[in-house]
Amino acid sequence: MATDGPTPPPCDPKIFAQGRGLCVIDGSSNAVERWVQSVAKKADAKVDWHYYSGGRANVLHLGNGASYQRALNAVEELKGELSGRIMSMCGPALYRDGDSVPEGTLAVEPSLSIFGRLMAHIRGR
Repeated sequence: MATDGPTPPPCDPKIFAQGRGLCVIDGSSNAVERWVQSVAKKADAKVDWHYYSGGRANVLHLGNGASYQRALNAVEELKGELSGRIMSMCGPALYRDGDSVPEGTLAVEPSLSIFGRLMAHIRGR
């Protein structure tokens, strides 16, 4: 439920299930929704978001490497228009990109998102 206006639509199911982490944002739902739509339009890419543990907005991208780079560029170009704060880039949603979650995993601390970037580098993404 949104506290800053009408509740935005849910994350596109395909992007939610298969999307690669683009960034994590601390922001109100309608501000995040407007900003993510701007990023998607500027990048001409499939970008959507959902809240996850801790009330953070997990922004996801679905597409090829060129599209992902356009989305990253759009995030950088539009970050000044965000009513909120970008907490991390390129994560934490690696499990949504086909990786299994290790048995016994309960949560991932957003401040550990460097691990996600390191794993992506190791895998050559």
